[in-house]
Amino acid sequence: MSIPSAHIASRILAIVQERGTISLEELLTCCPETTWSQIFTSVDALSREGTICLRRRNFEYELQVASPLSSPTLLPASVSTPITDRQAPPLP
Repeated sequence: MSIPSAHIASRILAIVQERGTISLEELLTCCPETTWSQIFTSVDALSREGTICLRRRNFEYELQVASPLSSPTLLPASVSTPITDRQAPPLP
């Protein structure tokens, strides 16, 4: 039986909120009923929407709840820096 992705995402968020900071490896052990792929997909989605932050610490990845200022959708226009495309200089 497959676990709905919304359920997995809400479980991950609850664990991260409870722990404050948790490594991806620890998160995997907290959810034995899910596969690595399900965890990775949910963490990716939560990270992209700005709900959690995923950071690399040496050889591990840590998750924590995103602060309001770290979410790109919550920054005022005066604070955010637009990303512009830059062309590479022509080759000689």
